[in-house]
Amino acid sequence: MLRVRSNSNLMQQPLFRLPALVVLYLSFWLGAELVAFAFVVHLVGFIGAIALCIATSLAGFATLRRIGLSAAGRLRQMMALGSQGKSIFSKETLIDGTLSSLGAFLLILPGFASDLVGLALAAPSFRLWAASRLKARAKGELGRHSRDEHLLIELAPREWSRHEGSGPAA
Repeated sequence: MLRVRSNSNLMQQPLFRLPALVVLYLSFWLGAELVAFAFVVHLVGFIGAIALCIATSLAGFATLRRIGLSAAGRLRQMMALGSQGKSIFSKETLIDGTLSSLGAFLLILPGFASDLVGLALAAPSFRLWAASRLKARAKGELGRHSRDEHLLIELAPREWSRHEGSGPAA
């Protein structure tokens, strides 16, 4: 029998280390999936829960197929219009397609928590909201008001009074 000995530290170190935050998020996701599966098993039984997992995975494959065919059709249109210099792709279309594909992928994954997020991403209104949040985060405006935005504070008539001659406090 052939034995290979190495005194290097390369074989003793792990190949990669996950950051603690990623491990924490994955742990929460796994916990949420287990709790959701237990809840569905309680509602419809074990066989029903497995059948629902299979059904949502099939729905995810069908959605992904529809998205792929739609993207292929748009690509053909773009190639046909390419000589005219017109583009039918925009950032909004790309973000919407990406979020829709992510939703289909989450439907394919086994688990009901991911299915819930996947179904939410299947709704155009939720994708629009998520896209606006992503754009705001990319610009760094999430949680802040821009200078052009006016802050509106609504008060009942008994909650405010007018004082003549006094300006805004600096």
